[in-house]
Parts: sequence; C-alpha cells; structure tokens
Amino acid sequence: MSLRHRLVGAARQRLKETLRPVVRRALAPSRSSLPASLWGLEFVPGRGLCLEGVSLAELTQRWGSPLHVVHLAALRRNVERFLAVPPGRAGGCEVYYSYKTNPVPGVLSFMHERGVGAEVISAYEMWLALQLGVPPERIVYNGPVKSDASIREAIERGIGLLAANHAEELDVFARHAAELKRRPRVAVRVSTGHGWTAQFGTPIAGGAALAAFRKARELGTLDVVGLHAHRGATIRTEAELEGFVAAVLDFTDTLHRELGLNLEVLDLGGSLCTPTVEHVEPRAWRLNQTFQRDLPAPDAAAALSIERYVARVVEQVESHFERRGRARPRIFLEPGRAMTGDTQLLLGRVHTLKAGPERTWAVMDMGINHAECVRNEYHQLLHVDRPEAQLAARPYTVVGPICTPGDTLYNAVRLPELRGGDTLAIMDAGAYCVPFATSFSFPQPAIIALDNGEERLLRRAETFEDQVAFDATQPPTAFRAAS
Repeated sequence: MSLRHRLVGAARQRLKETLRPVVRRALAPSRSSLPASLWGLEFVPGRGLCLEGVSLAELTQRWGSPLHVVHLAALRRNVERFLAVPPGRAGGCEVYYSYKTNPVPGVLSFMHERGVGAEVISAYEMWLALQLGVPPERIVYNGPVKSDASIREAIERGIGLLAANHAEELDVFARHAAELKRRPRVAVRVSTGHGWTAQFGTPIAGGAALAAFRKARELGTLDVVGLHAHRGATIRTEAELEGFVAAVLDFTDTLHRELGLNLEVLDLGGSLCTPTVEHVEPRAWRLNQTFQRDLPAPDAAAALSIERYVARVVEQVESHFERRGRARPRIFLEPGRAMTGDTQLLLGRVHTLKAGPERTWAVMDMGINHAECVRNEYHQLLHVDRPEAQLAARPYTVVGPICTPGDTLYNAVRLPELRGGDTLAIMDAGAYCVPFATSFSFPQPAIIALDNGEERLLRRAETFEDQVAFDATQPPTAFRAAS
C-alpha cells in the first residue's frame, strides 16, 4: 500500500473516531432497546433471565448451544387471538398458517390441534401438512412453482383451495382437472399495487386480473370460488391494512359487475408484523456501522396488534358487502411472522472476546447461518446472565463462527459487560430463522419447546454424520489405491 493510501486511511479513521461521540449524541434514537418483560422473561439473581421459571442459561447447559426455544404459551395466545371472533361480529376469520415461515413439525402440529389450517407453497409443504394429519379441505396451496405431480395430487385429494399464482397456471389446473374428472376449488392470486408484485400474482391494474378470472371460468373444469391477495410488504399500521383491503374489495365489485361472480372465499394472505421486529432502514445501518450509533428499536405499543388486525379486516369486509347487499365471503388469513415470530428465541454463547483499537468483538457459537433475518431487521439482543449490569463502555460487534466478515450479527450493540461463556438471546426467532438457516461448517442447533416450565425436544441437533448422510463417498481403500 502506498504512503498516500496509508495517510488517507489514517485520516479517515481519525475523523470517524472524532465524529462518533458527536453523531451518537446528536442522532440518538428515542428507543435503543426493548425490555425483556415484553417476552415474559424475568430476571432472577444468580440464574439470569428466566422463562416460566426456567433459566435460559441452564437450558443451553442441558440441550447445547446454540439452541432454539419455542414458548408454547405465547404461541397458544397468538393462535387464540387470530381465531377469536371480534366483538359484535357474527364470525371471524379462518386461519391458515404459512408453513414456509417456521416449518417445524412440532410447532405446526401445536397450531393444527387448535384449529389452524395449513398454507403451503411447495410439494414438500403439502406433503408435510398431509403427514401431520391436516384434512385436505384445510389446506391452501399457493406459490409460483407447483409441480405437475403436486397439482395432480392436490386435485385428487380435494385440497381446500388451489391458488393460481399467475394466469398461465390455469391451463395446467384445467388439464389435470379434465384428466381426473374432478372440479378443483380454485382462487386466482392478484396484486393490488400495495406491496409485492413482480412474479407474485396477476395485477389488477390494466385488466390482467379480470382477464385471468374470465379465463378461469371459461375453461369450464375449474370451480372458481376465491380471490387471493397477499400484500407481502409488512403491515404495521391500520392505514397500511385498510389501503390494501380496500383495493381488494374494489376488485370484488369489478368481478361481480363484469362477470357476475360472487366469491365464496376472500383470502387476504398474511404480512402482519411482529410488533417487536421492524425493518431497519439503510441510513440507520450505515450510522450503526460507521459511527456505532444505536439502531432504533421498534415502537411495539404502536404496532397493529393481532386483535385489532382481525377486527379491522372483519369490519371492513362485512361493511363492504353489507352496503352492496351481497353475502359476506369466508375470510381466509395466512399469518406467518405475526403468529410465530415472537414465540421463539435463539440462544448462543460467547466463545471469546477479541479486543481491537476501536471495538471489541464478541465471537459467538451462533452466527448469520442461524439468524439470517438480523441482516435487515431489528431483533432485540439480550444478555441472559447479567441483564441488570451496567452497559459496557463501548458497543460490541457480535459475530459468528464462520470465517467471513459477512458473519456479523450486530455491528454495534450496547450490552452489559461480556465474559467468555456468557449466553445471549436473539429474540423473535420464530419467523424465517429456521427455514433460512444453513449448515455452513456447523451443524444446525436443536429446537425445544417450553410449556408450563416443562421442556420438550422438538428437533434434535444435527450431527456431523447428518452433514454427509446423503453423500456418495468412495471407501477409504479406493483413496489409498488412487494415491
């Protein structure tokens, strides 16, 4: 490196060090952390943070670290909230959990036993739902890629709702329906301009969605009973919810006016937020990385709750159809993150601390391969052992065990003083942490459930043998002969 480059680099470093305290003070967020009590955690002197009287640190001693912990009381509460009939209403919503969000069979079965159906997006997920005993009529099959075999099976078994992600799928549905001499219950997925578009759904704007519904009915072999719409982008406020639902309801009027179609099913998808999780804006990330400014914590109290979400959906849909003198359709919801996000946490231990000139790295036995979502979302990180202790003098950079700078969980986070062997908890790990996880040089952790203080294994930790179980390897003698 040239002298000029060294001087420029040194000058930049001095500038950052000078500006850091100024930026942190001037741009300090109103909330930089969330209390552990939001998740039902309590501090017990000598035992650290406890859930239902069980020490989180002791859980890692019994089950290993890293470790996923599912709080069944929280999951039960969320299920009840989604299924509750809003006050003053004749009915509520039918709920189909988004399998892709947290496809842990023990978690799924727990919800199914309490009246939740299955929303699946692949042949595997449909197979899993059937294996878990979900009645075919309680399964919604979505997704942009459905194999011919899975479409055929869905029709043969009488899946409750088969949703065409795009108009081109309708011909495939119709071909299999004709061959099987069955009339599948079909919905067409539309996009409203609120949230996701691209490969998802047929746009209402420009008439493409109307043309898809017309085609579906003209094919003659499909029972067109539903409309499916999924916002995709997270719903955090009533205004976001109402704008999305209003656009869908306006299109139901178009279907009735142009095609005489009275829908039996109105499937509004998912996308409701987890109140304690929020997307972090790029500017906040840059300030956190460069100047160690705290990331802003979500305002959990201001987020749209499950109860209010369900109440507003039912009220908006019922009012719309009452004003038009048409029968209210069945309302389907497909929650994912809002159902399981805040019901699971990920525990990991500090392997070592590495001091640098401007920061201290906390090197963990859990990494980005276990918690991909922390790359772009706020997830509260809690010190399990000494949460009440004074914050360290400077923020920690929390990294994982993989040999890449990309394995950074938190660029700059304020925690009580850390020691090797301490346990940390990443909260709200029940949405997309498990399905996005990879076995990058390290096996996947176990998943346990905690219910009324009792521990139960849902998934054992991967072994080294699991890592190579599907590999076809040469016997050792072949390698010796080759050498």
